[in-house]
Amino acid sequence: MRVLKKSLWPHCIKLDVLEPGDDMYDIEIWLGETMGSFKDRWNAVYKHNGTDFYFRQGQDATLFALKWS
Repeated sequence: MRVLKKSLWPHCIKLDVLEPGDDMYDIEIWLGETMGSFKDRWNAVYKHNGTDFYFRQGQDATLFALKWS
C-alpha cells in the first residue's frame, strides 16, 4: 500500500469505491479547476478499493471533504 510522505502531504481524505453513477473524472476536473494542477496543491493514490487524496493545506482538504465525502 502506497502512502505519501506526511511532511509533504500532511492532510489525507480517503474515499471508498464510488457508486456506479459517480465518476472519478468529475472529481479530478473539480480539483483542477479549484486547486490547480495535479501534484501542485493536491495528489492522489489510486487503489482497488478506493482512492486517497492528499493535500498540502488543511483548508483544501476541508473543502474537498465537504464537497465529495
